[in-house]
Amino acid sequence: MPETRFVALVIVSVGALLALARLVRLPPSVTLFAGGLLSVLLPGPLPPLRVDPLIVLGMILPPLLYAGVTDLSPAVLRWAAWRGVLAGALWSLGLTAACAFAASLLLPGLDPVACMAIGVAAAIAEPRLLTETGLSRHLPRTLSDGLSAQLATAPLIGVSLSLLVAKSVGGPAPGLQTIAWTLARDASLGAAAGVALGLAMAALRRRLDHPPTEAALSVATPFAAAAIGEGMGISPIAVLIAAGLTIAARHTDPATGESLASPETRLLLRDLWRALNEVLTGALFFLMGRALPEALQSPLPWMTLAVAAAALLALCWAVQFGISWAALAMPSAPATPREGGGRVPAWQAAILLAASAGRSVIALAVALALPAAAGGAPYAARDAVIAVTAVLVIASALIQWPLLPRLLAWARPDGAAEADREAALAAEATAAIPADRPEDGHRRLRALRETDSIGDAALHDGEAALALRARAAEVSGQVPKRH
Repeated sequence: MPETRFVALVIVSVGALLALARLVRLPPSVTLFAGGLLSVLLPGPLPPLRVDPLIVLGMILPPLLYAGVTDLSPAVLRWAAWRGVLAGALWSLGLTAACAFAASLLLPGLDPVACMAIGVAAAIAEPRLLTETGLSRHLPRTLSDGLSAQLATAPLIGVSLSLLVAKSVGGPAPGLQTIAWTLARDASLGAAAGVALGLAMAALRRRLDHPPTEAALSVATPFAAAAIGEGMGISPIAVLIAAGLTIAARHTDPATGESLASPETRLLLRDLWRALNEVLTGALFFLMGRALPEALQSPLPWMTLAVAAAALLALCWAVQFGISWAALAMPSAPATPREGGGRVPAWQAAILLAASAGRSVIALAVALALPAAAGGAPYAARDAVIAVTAVLVIASALIQWPLLPRLLAWARPDGAAEADREAALAAEATAAIPADRPEDGHRRLRALRETDSIGDAALHDGEAALALRARAAEVSGQVPKRH
């Protein structure tokens, strides 16, 4: 099958399978994986999925991760510093070490670098299924903000370690000193470079008054971060996250409420990044399904790989529960409200938090990015890493799909009522704002977010409503077009 035809197959299949998943109400991730698995039955040879790690980690992951960062407000990192940022770092490092050690016991004969690759892939978690199923609104912000804040640390650690692992294929596994130095260097240098990039992009976009050009700059930002990271010899993810958070912080002037983007640009970018997130995520799930039959040709029996994946998944949730319980049991941790009054006990909330974080689509990219050869010889362990990672990610989604609604019914967190109260508060704050003064509404919404009166969901919905109102007034000629 020619490469151009294969690319066309992936794009068309992702679009069709996303539509099918919505129509039949199945998780898109599972549907796309199954579609990729079934696509091997199509006529024509299967092109090898042996790609340069820098292509996957430098071209696919940057826009995918940036799409998630664009939904974060800097306030969420401050209010969820311990249960999100720090717990996310401990979560990632603890899971990587535990799963790498477990993989060495479960898969005898697998080299230490491959075991570390499995540990890195298993440690990267995200609440994707909550979003896909619409259950995220039932999770109180005590928990959802913690999960969101982890997006700022877990990918940074995971991708930095995956780059280190890819460079170590064919040699010894990196030691603790090398790992600590790599993470410290990536975080410090990447943060400095990312802040500089974010300030430059924000200043440039503020001078423009052309939504398509501003959208092009927004899309270019994660790739610029990847190029800067590669040029500096560090993980591009630290640069990307710092740039995204800097742009988010500069997006609205807290004193005047003046926005970096016009109402038209706000609406354009919101839909653009949502679409890119869907397509890139779908492509990774489809490619993983497509690669699984080849990966199962690993010298290790498929039953051994499946049992190892199941044991690693159980270990992941056990570690996630332990770290989540420790974070939520801290005296400074806010209470998780329960329906009808009272609070959800910390151990119950920890179960919800752990179960909400499934294995991430980023793990698929980490596995696919492993080099196919080492020292001129095929790297046979790559197939085992891909097979275990694929089973981890898909089994996680299949278990979470029926389990999460039952856990929410059991713990009865007051997330939906909390979301309704915050939406009403945001609507009340912007109800009397004239269409020609959207900056007044932005200032009020940001003030509510800074005091933790509303969450990111209410903030973004309120800002989208202001943008729609302002854009409608511009189109109808009621107010002049604003930047």
